[in-house]
Amino acid sequence: MSDVVVSAVCLRLLFPFQTPVGSLKAPVWLRAYFQGLLFSLGCRIQRHCGKVLFLGLLVFGALALGLRVAIIETDLEQLWVEVGSRVNQELHYTKEKLGEEAAYTSQMLIQTARRDGENVLTPEALGLHLQAALSASKVQVSLYGKSWDLNKICYKSGVPLIENGMIERMIEKLFPCVILTPLDCFWEGAKLQGGSAYLPGRPDIQWTNLDPEQLLEELGPFASLESFRELLDKAQVGQAYVGRPCLHPDDLHCPASAPNHQSRQPPNVAKELSGGCHGFSYKFMRWQEELLLGGMTRDPQGQLLSAEALQSTFLLMSPRQLYEHFRGDYQTHDIGWSEEQAGAVLQAWQRRFVQLAQEALAENATQQIHAFSATTLDDILRAFSEVSTARLVGGYLLMLAYACLTMLRWDCAQSQGTVGLAGVLLVALAVASGLGLCALLGLAFNAATTQVLPFLALGIGVDDVFLLAHAFTEAPPGTPLQERTGECLQRTGTSVALTSINNMVAFFMAALVPIPALRAFSLQPSSAWTCTGATASASMCCAASLAPAPPE
Repeated sequence: MSDVVVSAVCLRLLFPFQTPVGSLKAPVWLRAYFQGLLFSLGCRIQRHCGKVLFLGLLVFGALALGLRVAIIETDLEQLWVEVGSRVNQELHYTKEKLGEEAAYTSQMLIQTARRDGENVLTPEALGLHLQAALSASKVQVSLYGKSWDLNKICYKSGVPLIENGMIERMIEKLFPCVILTPLDCFWEGAKLQGGSAYLPGRPDIQWTNLDPEQLLEELGPFASLESFRELLDKAQVGQAYVGRPCLHPDDLHCPASAPNHQSRQPPNVAKELSGGCHGFSYKFMRWQEELLLGGMTRDPQGQLLSAEALQSTFLLMSPRQLYEHFRGDYQTHDIGWSEEQAGAVLQAWQRRFVQLAQEALAENATQQIHAFSATTLDDILRAFSEVSTARLVGGYLLMLAYACLTMLRWDCAQSQGTVGLAGVLLVALAVASGLGLCALLGLAFNAATTQVLPFLALGIGVDDVFLLAHAFTEAPPGTPLQERTGECLQRTGTSVALTSINNMVAFFMAALVPIPALRAFSLQPSSAWTCTGATASASMCCAASLAPAPPE
């Protein structure tokens, strides 16, 4: 009862006047009652230590098997979009109204100078950007015995229906991909479009040499193209790319209709990019400056002077769109075409896109390219979410070594190195069982839980091992063997229980955070410490009780 007396004296010293004497009896009685229950529990554990240890290990092992069905979540929307937030509601509304197939994936190509603050609004810098964008746009991957290029998988705003079959087929082959790029302010933007068509008596028609107005004049006497002309006028296509200035007017393919073809003078890049660019349609494809440039500076009148970064964005179809586009097509009839295969094609193309874009410029170039794709982000998240076996094993081995060395004594009767080793192993197994329980309950894992939680749970949970082991060595002389575990729990059970409960309650309260990734990170350690604090403590007592008693 010495602990009870000390507790009463401490409470009396802390609250000498405000707390009545009678009110001190309740906490002292509660503590004494709780210690009595722990003493009885410890004695029962001592009498059935083998059974308790076996059942504890059996429960641990069964729950740890739940890790086999663990799900690792890498979708940013599922991880970081607040449940019930406006962003979540808008995403749900968009998917509900437009459908899942309306989504597309973005591939970004960002160019910056190697020296900070250097202006990239020069023909030379845009020429390097064109070089990198061309390398990326020419990517081809072979999958399922087929070749897939940008023109097959890119996102297109919608091919119009024309009554004239020849024109309709030509438009279908020529219809451009949606590419948001500063090169669209110049004729060189046409080089990123890979479509081509053929008409008798003419060279291959491509966007680099296509003048829609001139084509209509040439074909007018042979076919009725009023609906096509009306469509072009409504979209304000005009001369398309051939009516735009050339970045390098010395290029042999620079069209005669380019404004600077005769003068052979490089364009004023900042002036051309001021206000943004547009695709082949002046009316419907307007790219704002913020989508193309970064680090912009302006004069007092608001005119664009310089920029520190260029950005091009390639839009690809979603897996659902690509599947629907080629479903029933002669190109895929022999490969059992599915949405999963469409997703694999997109992922393979995006990985190759990033690789070739980053290798497009020489190492000694004045500019540097940073390529990014949706698949790259998924790969990064997936790589960070994978558990590093070497790091995990190394951390737990260091804790094992520390526990053994700190509890090791030259006197074999006083040494508890084996107890420390068993305690750390039990805590590791308890953490695995807690995470396995979370997996069985359907809680998805993420990078935070796989990289941080195993070490966090080990660091916080292993302190009970040292506390319990120390209590065995400090047992009063003459304590009967069958009461050693009861005496240990009477001394330390309150501390172990309170710390475990505090940890669990704190993390359960953090589960109120509406961010899914943080909520999962809060619930998983709570489950881990539930197993660690409850079963591990009992198993640890059994392991310690099997050790030889110190001499009196």
